Amino acid sequence: MLKAAILGVIGAVVAVAITLLIADAVSGPLLVTAAGADVAEEAPLAGAIMFTVLGGVIGLGIAALAKRFLGNPVPAFLGICIVGLIVFGIFPFTAAEETATAIWLNVMHVVAAIPIVGLLTQALQNSDAS
Repeated sequence: MLKAAILGVIGAVVAVAITLLIADAVSGPLLVTAAGADVAEEAPLAGAIMFTVLGGVIGLGIAALAKRFLGNPVPAFLGICIVGLIVFGIFPFTAAEETATAIWLNVMHVVAAIPIVGLLTQALQNSDAS
């Protein structure tokens, strides 16, 4: 499962970086205002990468717990990931200066989730089969 998480994070980081570059080219800089800040700043690539890696680590933890404590971990893992993606989809709308920025940030959430959740789900299914 660790290998799946690492590969998922690598794929997600590349996809998020490409998405951020496309967003910047299409919509201009993605400006966000951090909680408690007065000035909007451009969403940094380093921050996007850091949160993508963190998401992968959290996903691995959830998958490991689901595998350890549940007889059929895949539905629970996918359900938790879907709920998490929906909840974290709210945050960009609270920090973004423009709706386009919030939409691009949500696209990055989905782009990051696809390889991480997909590969971890596959690893859980393979561990169930063995």
